[in-house]
Amino acid sequence: MAATASIVESIEPQRFGGSPLELAVSMVNPMSLAKVGNPSTRHAYWQAALGDTELASWLANFTPTHLYVGSEFCEQLLPGLRAWEKAIAHAQAVHCCVCLLTPIASPQLIRDLGELLPSLPDGSEVIVNDWGAAHFVRERFPALHLIAGRLLCRMMKDPRLGQASQAVTFRFDPRPLRAMFARLSIRRMEIDVPLSTDAGTFSTLPLPTGVHVPFACVAKGRMCRVGSSSIRGSERFAVGRKCRKECLKVSAQLERPGFRDTREVYQVGNSIISKHSATMLDAVRSAVEQGFISRIVVPGEAI
Repeated sequence: MAATASIVESIEPQRFGGSPLELAVSMVNPMSLAKVGNPSTRHAYWQAALGDTELASWLANFTPTHLYVGSEFCEQLLPGLRAWEKAIAHAQAVHCCVCLLTPIASPQLIRDLGELLPSLPDGSEVIVNDWGAAHFVRERFPALHLIAGRLLCRMMKDPRLGQASQAVTFRFDPRPLRAMFARLSIRRMEIDVPLSTDAGTFSTLPLPTGVHVPFACVAKGRMCRVGSSSIRGSERFAVGRKCRKECLKVSAQLERPGFRDTREVYQVGNSIISKHSATMLDAVRSAVEQGFISRIVVPGEAI
């Protein structure tokens, strides 16, 4: 069920703000958040992690409230039980809520969730990017709160599209998703920033929403391009090869001969991501000020 890019004039703007902005830091391997919690070191931390001075200056105003552990892109990046328990303890020590970030489901992922989720305190959040995983958590762990991840809340965000497509102003139409959200007791949702934004872009969101900055997911698959680059023979670019988590150390900026993409585009593991423009980030800040966005989600590790 995908969101549409059509203008939804009949839906009244809904504001979920009023409380201080929540800042979620997403990490595959959680490191100490002490520098992010210290006002004197926040700017340097975000500058090193994101390479964006303007964004670092803005994020330095906020104290992290949530620690996201895992990945919405690859089940190989889900933490093991020992690492997961350490992440929970660390989040509690720095007064952050810990959330498990999960990808598209497989049988192994469901087994892993069954092992990891009992460690979470009641009321903790699980970000799901698969309807089957959402159903599993809802049925087996009803005390946990579900968040619809950005892979479920789809939109037009590929910077490789033509200029005409990018010029279409996005409005999120909540009607196709409302019934599914209600059935699964989903309480929040997360999105990327669409390619074209204006003052009303975030006004039709049906639930309290977290917005990911400064990178959007353009596409993902099961084949890990980065992990397969050094392999020769039949296993190269094959699904199911042994994962050495090369994506945590190596990424590549993508270019197309004869084309000039409007955003920076990167290959990270099995996914293609793009970096937001300054205009897109301005729209996010404006939406935060208007109360349309209640949480910002930022990677705490450099790509």
